Amino acid sequence: MPATGQSNPSLWTPLPQSSPCPCARYKHACCSSNGNVYVLGGRDSSCLGDFWKYSVVLDEWTKLNCTGDAAPEELEQHSMVTHKGFLYVFGGMWDSAYTGARCPLWVFDIANQKWVPCQGKTSSPQTQRPSNRKGHSAVVLGSAMLVYGGFMDIKGSLREFWSLDFSEFS
Repeated sequence: MPATGQSNPSLWTPLPQSSPCPCARYKHACCSSNGNVYVLGGRDSSCLGDFWKYSVVLDEWTKLNCTGDAAPEELEQHSMVTHKGFLYVFGGMWDSAYTGARCPLWVFDIANQKWVPCQGKTSSPQTQRPSNRKGHSAVVLGSAMLVYGGFMDIKGSLREFWSLDFSEFS
């Protein structure tokens, strides 16, 4: 707390927006890695499928590629975390017959700036995995991504708790 009589400096500082930059949005995912901030998807008037990187040092936005077989489609209310040079994106797909058969997890290789196929060492059709969801929380703890809760259209709110072991991808 500032002493009485001293000015109260703001805790927040607006950052200038250079061009190009992402459009206004909500329900997106955001995380940081090595001085960069990554923003993926969300909504404006419709669901967005764009992917951006903000360099804190250069104070500039770069639009990244979000196409190809390994890239996610348009997502909203998904999560994104970073671990050892990779971004892990989970959930946020529109519900369809297709989403039930697909694990809603995507991996972005930061060094090579590309989406890579997401296949763990023990991946098989019988492997237990979380279903698509929106509005969940995700954090990195040690060498795992922990996912809690969320919302599924038919089931409603979830109290499921999942752990993704990153060592399964190395």
